[in-house]
Amino acid sequence: MLLVRVGSAQQGPSTIDADALKTGIERALTTAPRDHQTLQAPAQAGVRVLSVDVQQTSPSSHQITIDLSQKALTYDPSGNVEALIDRILAGTATLTAASGNVGYRFLIDGLPLEQFLPRPPPRSSVRSRPLGNGGTAVISAGHGWYWHDASGTWRLQRDYYGGIVEDVVNWDIASYVRDELNAANVDARLLRYPDRDANVGTSGRPRWEEGAKYFIKGLGAPTEVWNIGVDEYARDINTRPMYANWIDSAVMVSIHNNGGRGTGTETWYDATNGQEYESQRLAGIVNNRIVALLRARYNRDWPDRGLRTCNGCKGENRIAARPAIIVEAAFMDTPTPDNDALHDETFKRIVAQAIREGLQEWAQR
Repeated sequence: MLLVRVGSAQQGPSTIDADALKTGIERALTTAPRDHQTLQAPAQAGVRVLSVDVQQTSPSSHQITIDLSQKALTYDPSGNVEALIDRILAGTATLTAASGNVGYRFLIDGLPLEQFLPRPPPRSSVRSRPLGNGGTAVISAGHGWYWHDASGTWRLQRDYYGGIVEDVVNWDIASYVRDELNAANVDARLLRYPDRDANVGTSGRPRWEEGAKYFIKGLGAPTEVWNIGVDEYARDINTRPMYANWIDSAVMVSIHNNGGRGTGTETWYDATNGQEYESQRLAGIVNNRIVALLRARYNRDWPDRGLRTCNGCKGENRIAARPAIIVEAAFMDTPTPDNDALHDETFKRIVAQAIREGLQEWAQR
């Protein structure tokens, strides 16, 4: 069994302390993830942080390796590890604030996390058209109302902060991105119901508030697109990249907002989906565009958290067999400047414009 050393980051600009990270992760594991309150906290259930290692790979880049016990794979009885990983990442948010680009590598008893996760489906045999030549951009507004199997009720996937909820804010930004791209003659498809109208869905809520699974099912996609996963939460996550693969889109951009009381913008890509290089290139272009435009037109001190990557920890990127990124525009649980900004339509429109500009720049090379 490979044991990863617990130690401090190499000295230099923006160092990260591994011992502080380990403490932050262990503190995060004392509370059950959202919608898992019927379970014991992960620490009580036996999830252990075996070790944490930090390597500073450049003055502005770090590699963080987190080794967890095997209980991490079975903490959620459904077998879904994403909620647990999200909880861990939230526990590191403030500790990686000024560290530039960060790569997370998760291990389970010394073995890479991706070995335990379902492999993404193979890329379509029909090559997708490039974005600048008639290709499709899939825009995924994260979260939305979903059927919570354990309680037998419909629930939002995230909590309210400062009177707003990520499930709705994500849709707002994603719809602006869709509008920006369509105005630029780019075929952009929203993966939740695209119109903010009065149509009511199966949840009893407006259809645009519901998760992607219900919208994609209604489009007539085959069951292997929208019915993959151990529960409705997992199926909603999986539907998004599975749909992008099914239509063979040129690119997939997922819109989210963060938690963990950090501040600023970060952009994620996956290190294991077979599209690592282009995903990283796209993430860098889009993140730079967002931060630059926000600093020019909204808040000259807007924080840049840089890029984040991991080995399969986020299904929207991992399963997408094409360049794929997740934009975390701001932190829902940080009142100022982040939550204040997410109340502001100007902020959302600037982020959307920057994403469109970033996609166009990426497609030209």
